[in-house]
Amino acid sequence: MLILTRKPNSSITITNIYDENGQKLEDIEINIYSDNRIGIVADRSIDIYRSEILELGD
Repeated sequence: MLILTRKPNSSITITNIYDENGQKLEDIEINIYSDNRIGIVADRSIDIYRSEILELGD
């Protein structure tokens, strides 16, 4: 696990992402807002879920 500390109104970018066919996808950008919210910009083919939603399926 990578743990990062970021200041409000900053972002993190994840690069070099490929799909199951080896096609390069756009970078994922994670924005951190001052009111403790995050925003995620990612390719539509990437599923993004809150962990508590996935736990409901167990």
